[in-house]
Amino acid sequence: YFFKNLTNKSTYITMKKIILLITIAFFGIQFKANSQNAEKGKILDNWSLNVNGGLSLFWGDLRQYKIYPLSTFENERNAAFGAILTKKLNSTFELRGQFIRGNLSGTKRSANQHFEGQFNEYNINATINFSRLIYGDNPCRRLNLYGIGGIGFVDFRTVKKQLGSHKFISSIGYSSNGTVKEKMQTETIIPFGFGAKYRIDSRFEVNFENIWTVANTDDIDASQGGFKYDILTYSSLGLSYRFNFRNNPTVFADCGDYTSSRTKKGTLGEGAVYDDSAKKAERDSLNAKLKELENKVNSQDSKVKDLENKVKELENKPAPVVIPTDNPSQPGINIEALKRDIYKSILDTLRKTNPTTIISAGYLQFSIFFDVNKFNIKEEEMKKVASIAEYMKNDKSLRIKVVGNADQSGSDEYNDYLSKKRAEEVYNTLINKYSIENNRLSLDSKGKRDPFSKEHFSVNRRVDFIKE
Repeated sequence: YFFKNLTNKSTYITMKKIILLITIAFFGIQFKANSQNAEKGKILDNWSLNVNGGLSLFWGDLRQYKIYPLSTFENERNAAFGAILTKKLNSTFELRGQFIRGNLSGTKRSANQHFEGQFNEYNINATINFSRLIYGDNPCRRLNLYGIGGIGFVDFRTVKKQLGSHKFISSIGYSSNGTVKEKMQTETIIPFGFGAKYRIDSRFEVNFENIWTVANTDDIDASQGGFKYDILTYSSLGLSYRFNFRNNPTVFADCGDYTSSRTKKGTLGEGAVYDDSAKKAERDSLNAKLKELENKVNSQDSKVKDLENKVKELENKPAPVVIPTDNPSQPGINIEALKRDIYKSILDTLRKTNPTTIISAGYLQFSIFFDVNKFNIKEEEMKKVASIAEYMKNDKSLRIKVVGNADQSGSDEYNDYLSKKRAEEVYNTLINKYSIENNRLSLDSKGKRDPFSKEHFSVNRRVDFIKE
């Protein structure tokens, strides 16, 4: 029904206008939506350019439907190339403008005919991420499968000749004898297909696509017959480059297990301010303050334990010392019981004010720190994990909450995911590598909601150990 109404020039011109209006309207809606967002200029984010090359194949009346070696005259596969400009709308949908240019050919021995031609294809299409729909949202998934569907038009010219003698029969887009190129014929098309893409890093991606283009004509091979709508296929291998026009760190905040080589310039991923190599003196100062706090906490813990031991000792004393009073009618004073009551009173006071203990020097000494956009534990940080494991093995009553954090840059959704992965990595390492019982550990993640420093992002990319 769609193609039935696209058979004349005026309808084609109307169709071009419709495609243009759809494109303008779609991007207009996107611009309006993004302009209402607090982050101005978001319309410039998530653009990528793909260049690709591959083979085109024609399906129509002049076609043998056999595969011949590429070197033979009857080979019907031809070289083609293209480009795609993509706007990522969300993790499921993308909008693309696509251009394809290539050659066509086909042979039919029973008709003793052969044709050759060229085509330029222009289309607007959308992609849907099947991997996300089937397996759920995972920003660290490198391989994704997707479907393609759209609308557009194709320009083509064709010359048909006799097989063997190459005698001219007919042409489209050529002069009457098929030697001089004239204006190409234009027809509307519906492209659809599938693809697979593999992300190399934050900026680069390779993809394979196969697109079938159904044309509103039976003239591409300059022959009319059993095929009411000729079909072109394009199988391609491409490379995509992702832009970051505004140096927005959220654009590349996709996954924690790989980064681009440009990360240290502060333009990518989690680290809007990449300061892992920043001021050692400042970090040492923070360490010293936290060490002082830790010493106070440990001192209080030590007092509590000492008093607990004294209370137990007094309770277990077999013969309490009793001091008689001046009044014979009153019982004597039990010294051990009096001491015990005093100690218990002090213990109650200390326990009420005793803060939740941060294991060792907390955020900086024994927290586990991570690189920008990563959740794998660095070799130098693994020593801290081993120390925590030893601490827990020496104190069998100790229970620890493993808390993941991320810095302030990037989206809430991404940082929630990244901080959770960091906590899980440390949690699993304690269990699997150091044999800590999982019932002594719990997990929590705060994303970017609890930064330790508002200026220096590196101290916020961490996992903390909290005593429960």
